[in-house]
Amino acid sequence: MGGIYKGRCGDETRAAIRLAFHDAAPFSLALQKAGQPNGGADGSMLTDPTEVLRPDNNGLQTIVGLLTPMPAQFNVSPGDVLHLAGVLAVLACPGGPVINTYIGRPPPANNNPDGLLPNTHSPVSTLTARFADMGFSIREMMALIGSHTAGTQKFVDTTQAGAAFDSTDELWDVRFYAETQSNLTAPGSFKLPSDVAFSHDPSTRDDYNRFVGNDRQDNWAREYADAHEKMSLLGQNRSLLTDCTELLPLEIDLGDISSGTNAVVDSTKLEAAIQKYRSIWLD
Repeated sequence: MGGIYKGRCGDETRAAIRLAFHDAAPFSLALQKAGQPNGGADGSMLTDPTEVLRPDNNGLQTIVGLLTPMPAQFNVSPGDVLHLAGVLAVLACPGGPVINTYIGRPPPANNNPDGLLPNTHSPVSTLTARFADMGFSIREMMALIGSHTAGTQKFVDTTQAGAAFDSTDELWDVRFYAETQSNLTAPGSFKLPSDVAFSHDPSTRDDYNRFVGNDRQDNWAREYADAHEKMSLLGQNRSLLTDCTELLPLEIDLGDISSGTNAVVDSTKLEAAIQKYRSIWLD
C-alpha cells in the first residue's frame, strides 16, 4: 500500500490523509445517543459509490479508486484499508509520526450521513461544536488541523488551485501554524479562512499557539498522533480490534536532517533519509 505514495509527501499522500478525516468525521455523538444511522471510521467511503461524488469530497476520487480493490485483495475490511492508508500517508511525509494503528473493524453498517463535514467558511463556534460532537476537545482539534501542513487546495478558490497551506508542504512540520497566523502569506501559499480564524479567535487561540514555533515540532507530533488515533477509532470498539502498530515503518525525524533556529531541512540529508527509510515504497 505504501507504494501508492512513492515514499514522498505527494498528491496521493495528501489525498489519503484527507480521506481518513472525511471518512471518520461524519461521526456524531448526538446521532449515536439517538440510535440513528451514524458515520465513523468504517471505510464507507470505499463501499458507497455516492459518497465520493459529494461536493465535500471533490479531489478524493483517485485515492478512493486506488484503495477500493484492496479489502478484497487482502481479505480485510474497508475501514482497515482506508485508515491504514491514512497512517502510512502521514509517515510518508518526512516528520510524520508513528500513529497507533488497529485492524479488525467490521464492514460499514451504512453510508456516512451527509452534511456533517466541517466547512472552512463556518464560524469558529460552529466548527468547535461540530468537533465536540465527534468527541474532540479544542486542543485535539488544533492538533488535527496541523495536517494542513502537507495539504494543498483545489476547490476553495479555483483561481489558486494547487496552492499549499504553508511553504513546506513536502514536510510534516509546524511551519503551517506560524505562517497561517502571520499577517503575510508565503508565495504560492493559501490560507483557509477557518485556519486563520482559529489562530486568532479567543476560544481557540491558546491551544493553537501551543504549536507555533519550530521548537514545538515534537510536542505537536505527539499530540497529532494521539488525535489521529482517536479519529481512526470513531464509532469503533477498540477492545475488539488488534493493535498492529509494531508493523509500521520508522518515522523520519526532521531533527536529524535540519539545522539552525529556523529548522532548515538539508535536501541531501532528506533524500538520504527517504532512500534509507522508504526504499520499499520507491519506484
